[in-house]
Amino acid sequence: MRSFIARGALLLSSFFVAVSSASEIESKLVLSASFTPPPVFKNTNLLRTIDLTKPYSREVIAVIVENISGQKQSEYFLPFDKDVVDRVSYVEASDKKGPLGPFEVSKVEFNPESPTQYYRVLLSEPLEHGKQITLQLAIGTTGAVVPVPAKITQDEKQFLKWTGAQYATSAYVTEKQKTKIKLPNNEAPEFIKLSPKADGTSDPVKLGSTFTYGPYGSVKPSEKGGKTISIRYEYTNPVIGVDKFTREIEVSHWGGNLAIEEKYSMTNIGAKLKDNFSRVKWAATNYYNPPTAAIKSLTYNLKVGALDPYYTDEIGNVSTSRFRNNAREAHLELKPRYPVFGGWNYTFTLGWNHDLSEFVRGKPNGEDFVLRVPFLEGPKEPVVYGEVSVAVILPEGATDVKYSVPIPIVKEERYLHKTFLDTVGRTAIKLSLSNVVDEQQHKELIVTYHLPKIAAYRKPFVIFTALSGLFLFSWVISMIDTTIG
Repeated sequence: MRSFIARGALLLSSFFVAVSSASEIESKLVLSASFTPPPVFKNTNLLRTIDLTKPYSREVIAVIVENISGQKQSEYFLPFDKDVVDRVSYVEASDKKGPLGPFEVSKVEFNPESPTQYYRVLLSEPLEHGKQITLQLAIGTTGAVVPVPAKITQDEKQFLKWTGAQYATSAYVTEKQKTKIKLPNNEAPEFIKLSPKADGTSDPVKLGSTFTYGPYGSVKPSEKGGKTISIRYEYTNPVIGVDKFTREIEVSHWGGNLAIEEKYSMTNIGAKLKDNFSRVKWAATNYYNPPTAAIKSLTYNLKVGALDPYYTDEIGNVSTSRFRNNAREAHLELKPRYPVFGGWNYTFTLGWNHDLSEFVRGKPNGEDFVLRVPFLEGPKEPVVYGEVSVAVILPEGATDVKYSVPIPIVKEERYLHKTFLDTVGRTAIKLSLSNVVDEQQHKELIVTYHLPKIAAYRKPFVIFTALSGLFLFSWVISMIDTTIG
């Protein structure tokens, strides 16, 4: 499997924007089957923060890394258990205190049977012997929480359970560390208590909605995360999963329009409904609007300037929506036809338009263009996406198409999209990926393409030719003598 890494450099000059290089396909880093990260670093101090306010784990690790080898080092490895690595949605790394900026992160491929898999962080500048750098690592993991109990009644509270490791798993010795776990509220009836610390205080320490495990002394890589810990806590929002999501972005120079359409196959993956649904009970509870595990509405903060939204499902148009659009916001609220409880599905389509000039800029030659558009837009509510495909349909005649993507892509497909009054079809690219979370929304997709000026006359020529042919055919028919005798 290959991933796409954006290599483009964005040049801004007055009113024009261009991408200087195309997206490239980059293979995974392949190492020997017996690979083990060399002990060239040590973690002198590490703070791990696990945010569970959304229905997936958002882990931020701030760690002071010191080079303890005799030479410069530029590769820092992150270990993951084999059963966890496929659920990792994103891994990002940056220099927390310095100007080095984001670092390149790639998945290592060395032995699929190994119980430990790795990601590699490539430092933009090699770290000198004895020097330190403060890395900030951000990791998003889906499937990290499960509803406990798995089934609840219509008006019962929903609880989720997170299970993880006492220590931050590392390929290097960690001299000092602690872990903070942030919950959405104070309701945590069950959690794992460890042996009291050396000063006699309990482990963990609970302060409001935050649990703190540690600090701990020196931990070796062989300790594999230490003991297993877990927390069961109340989650008052629905757990939204989109099994299949497609987004289509259509560019029309002829109409000066950017049309966006999104299709959702949505499932509530939280605690399932234990008994039959009661419409009477649901209507009664709506008067005081208590927290519920059901999906009863979705909120979209679209780009300012969004126009003509539409909302349909398998039955037809859905009228339970409200759109507020002004100079500061484009706010769209949707309500499904029915409340979507745990285990229930809902499929719908959402679309809207934009003025093309807000997203496309041209170079001075009038034939090269740059499209800058959000790669994903979705509801404000936390969402986990399964299969994702994003298609960009360019005007007919567009060539030399290049793109820059903000997150790794699993598959690329180029094809011709045919619609009304097209001759050979419009150039289109389809980008596929999986296991995406709403944290990745609103990052920019940049597409550059060449569109000759003569391509603007293609559609009028088709219309002129079709009408001329029709008139010619009518004239020929009228000249035929159909009289008898």
